[in-house]
Amino acid sequence: MPESGPAAWRPRRECDAGPCRRWRRLRQPSHFSRRPDVPSRSLVRRSSIDERCTLNTDTQPAALDASSEAAHFVRFYKDEVVLLAEVSEFLDQGLRAGGAGIAIATAEHLAMLRQQLAGLGGLEGEPGWFPGELVMLDAADLLARFMVDGWPDARRFDEVVGTVVRKAANTGRPVHAFGEMVALLCEQGRFDAAVRLEELWNGLRVECRFTLFCAYPWQLFPTDGEAAAFRRICCVHDHVRPHGHAAMPAQREASLQLALLEQDNLALRSEVARARASEQTLLHRERELADFLENAAESLHRVGPDGIILWANKAELALLGYRWDEYVGHHVARFHADRPVIEDILHRLQAGETLHDQPARLRCRDGSIRHVVISTNACIDNGRLRYTRCFTRDATERHLLELAHREREALVAELSHSNRAKDEFLAMLAHELRNPLAPISAAAQLLAIAGGDQERIGQASAVILRQVGHMKGLIDDLLDVARVTRGLVALAKNPVDLRDVVAEAVEQAAPLVQSRRHRLVLDVGAAPAMVSADRKRIIQAIANIVTNAAKFTPNGGELAIRLATTANDVVLEVTDNGIGMEAGLATRIFDLFVQGQRGPDRTQGGLGIGLALARSLVESHGGTIAARSVGAGKGSTFTVRLPRVDGALAGAPASPAQTLPGRSLRIVVVDDNRDAADSLAGLLTASGHAASAVHSSVAALEVAASACPQVFVLDIGLPDIDGIALAGRLRAMPGMAGVMLVAVTGYGQDSDRERTRAAGFDHHLVKPVDTAELLALLTRP
Repeated sequence: MPESGPAAWRPRRECDAGPCRRWRRLRQPSHFSRRPDVPSRSLVRRSSIDERCTLNTDTQPAALDASSEAAHFVRFYKDEVVLLAEVSEFLDQGLRAGGAGIAIATAEHLAMLRQQLAGLGGLEGEPGWFPGELVMLDAADLLARFMVDGWPDARRFDEVVGTVVRKAANTGRPVHAFGEMVALLCEQGRFDAAVRLEELWNGLRVECRFTLFCAYPWQLFPTDGEAAAFRRICCVHDHVRPHGHAAMPAQREASLQLALLEQDNLALRSEVARARASEQTLLHRERELADFLENAAESLHRVGPDGIILWANKAELALLGYRWDEYVGHHVARFHADRPVIEDILHRLQAGETLHDQPARLRCRDGSIRHVVISTNACIDNGRLRYTRCFTRDATERHLLELAHREREALVAELSHSNRAKDEFLAMLAHELRNPLAPISAAAQLLAIAGGDQERIGQASAVILRQVGHMKGLIDDLLDVARVTRGLVALAKNPVDLRDVVAEAVEQAAPLVQSRRHRLVLDVGAAPAMVSADRKRIIQAIANIVTNAAKFTPNGGELAIRLATTANDVVLEVTDNGIGMEAGLATRIFDLFVQGQRGPDRTQGGLGIGLALARSLVESHGGTIAARSVGAGKGSTFTVRLPRVDGALAGAPASPAQTLPGRSLRIVVVDDNRDAADSLAGLLTASGHAASAVHSSVAALEVAASACPQVFVLDIGLPDIDGIALAGRLRAMPGMAGVMLVAVTGYGQDSDRERTRAAGFDHHLVKPVDTAELLALLTRP
């Protein structure tokens, strides 16, 4: 029930204790500033302002004294302290006139109103300063009592609010009511519900006479989005009350326009603030993006439609070592080592293509070339290229891996080819070694049955000698190519006229040329063709080339050998009209064991090492050798170039070593192979020497102690005591210091000869022993 009397200022209903925090954020002042480049919103929204609201006209303008007429006005505020001072004055005027004051507000505002209204009267315990009745109600609690599903229920509103207002109005005295329930609804975004609540208040005014003061914070209408709700709220009231005083009838329209302008200004300021916030956000993001691109670990650059580099980040510049001004502003082709590559890239980008991992080579500032891959696409605007976005990655490791992979594949292919060539060589070697074994075996059987037939014995002996010589030649070629390709051959170079060398090489190949009835054309010129060469080895190389030409030229073909000189070189060409070569074979013909296609009859013979040996010998003399052929069946040409030298012609060959007249020597042949030892001892005995054979090192030591031989022919590979150790023990025996020791072994490299010489041997012979060479050694002093 309403209170009166000394404590009439106190509300009849106690509000919730403690301040209401809901309105605190609304109390924060808003500060806006207008940018000079933003057009005035008053011009932009003038059409909205010109749309007039139709205000309620069934009441007279509000007056804040006891004789005032009823009214329903609205006040929009920024400062709640100023507002509550106005509300206190409004309620005080009604109370002093003996009427009722109804305050429906938040708990915080109710507490502040109590303090202000108490300050307008006497102290507690003194007579009341107003005869009227003050009713204070919590807006949130009251609102909850008549809201149904977020909408004001008319019946409940009448029961909850109408009852209080009618009771106060029935006294016939002025009723001043202040309400914030609509502001609470707007704060929740329920503007339609707030307008409906205002309409319910208007309906109650038809029945009761009272003045209603509604208040809304300006912060509830910050943007254009709330403009329509703001206009509806204004239109549902009699008038908009300006700050600090009641509006006169002539001022109501101006007050409305002023409120609309103020809301428009507030919305404008909010939009300006949001625009500035958005601008700052955009600027921040632009800076972040610029920082991200500039300091990215990936190398980036942008190229214009004319090929000029527009921008590059730090990683791009660091990758190539350029400064900004040395790179940006220059044509991109300047930095590409392969101009066709960049021209192709630019052409494809002009066509709108996107490139991924495009290999390229870029020129660095220090002059080096860096392998990279480029991923790029184009920015096309209205069908025209604006710029390209390029990502560059260092592909040095990738290039090296690809290079290593290609080298590995090439090596695998080469090894596979070499393996096939090796297999073919072994098959060929077996064939070539079996060929002389057959006649040797037949000749041996012939000797067994020949008896005293000297003619048959002579024929068999000749066959054996020829075939052994052929086998020895094969083995010598194998040893030579191994030693020459490994660089183990020491060349004794002297000035040599290559005309004489060619003549001797042709003489060596003459039997094969004659047997095939080849026509030989020899053109060596009249002037000397001097080179610095080991005469024996260079003859061997050229003889191999001529022999190869004869082998692969059919019977009745033609060979041409021409010698010419230039300012720096002596050039030898050997041309034939034989089977020729395919292009692939011409590049590999000098590889070890490589041969052209051969028929099943294998009439050409050989092991495929002659040309490999020739190349090694020519290159060891500082020269070159090459082969060319138009194709299969069209012949071949081999060209040898050797450095030309100035100097006198080679001197006359040294006279052969003087030999002593024949003399008989005591010789012991030591070999665990009985056939080899006995046959060699027999040959030496037949040559006039006193030769015997033993088959172990122990037997050799026994003979040395008893028979005092003058010569020992020792096999190195003896099973009990090897020949190296045996030589040392023989040299240590009394009377054996001057004996001649001859080593016989299957190894003939320089290291093998050095080893036997260090062990005390006088001579080193390679199996099979050349009897003539051995006999020559025995005749030397």
